[in-house]
Amino acid sequence: MTLIYQINRSKRRRNLAIKVAKGKLEVQAPWHMSEATIRAFVNDKHAWIDKHLQRQRRQLDALAPRLWESGERLRWLGEPMTLKVATATRKSAERYGAELFVTKTARSQADKEPRLTVIGWYKRQAEAWLDDFFATWPEHHGLTPSTWSIGDFTSKWGHCTRKQALKFTWKLWIAPPWVVRNVVIHELCHLKEFNHSKSFWRLVAQLSPDYQAAEAWLRQHGVTVLNADYLDYCDEGSD
Repeated sequence: MTLIYQINRSKRRRNLAIKVAKGKLEVQAPWHMSEATIRAFVNDKHAWIDKHLQRQRRQLDALAPRLWESGERLRWLGEPMTLKVATATRKSAERYGAELFVTKTARSQADKEPRLTVIGWYKRQAEAWLDDFFATWPEHHGLTPSTWSIGDFTSKWGHCTRKQALKFTWKLWIAPPWVVRNVVIHELCHLKEFNHSKSFWRLVAQLSPDYQAAEAWLRQHGVTVLNADYLDYCDEGSD
């Protein structure tokens, strides 16, 4: 199979790197590197690239693109919810059991307003989840963030700043609760170890014993959960 890829050059980059995301291949390259050298590098990694591209494409093909219409599946902490969209005088989003009822106004853009309303609901629920989590987080660990907040990252789950502030993407709460908890603990550990050294991973293992399974889950499902066109994942064994 001939590999089709995009080359992104940077004057700061010194080495070649491959990125497989959303079923597509990108090559990060130094500014003046020849295309012949890049092509040889890609060809050398052909088997690895093909394996990951095929896996991601299978995952994407197994899900329907999101249209923000009634009947679509959403997830909150891994549990399926059915989206119900109606027209009303004001926007709202309320969950009742396994259904998320969202209203849009008559003047709204058909696909845009339900999406923004649902994202707003996720952000509020995620903030409340974090508030509850940190209210019971043991102080004796000595890992207390200065602030925490919810954002909308496209290629990462969370972030820790030098000022000890934590920020997470609302998309994280699509994942099962044990995965969410691991990501939060992962970023908390950066308050003490601002790196990914052996000391950092020892601390993660101490506070989140199932972190390896969680990291594997994130690697497997990030291609669709972080993808704004899908925001979902296939259950184990169904993809």
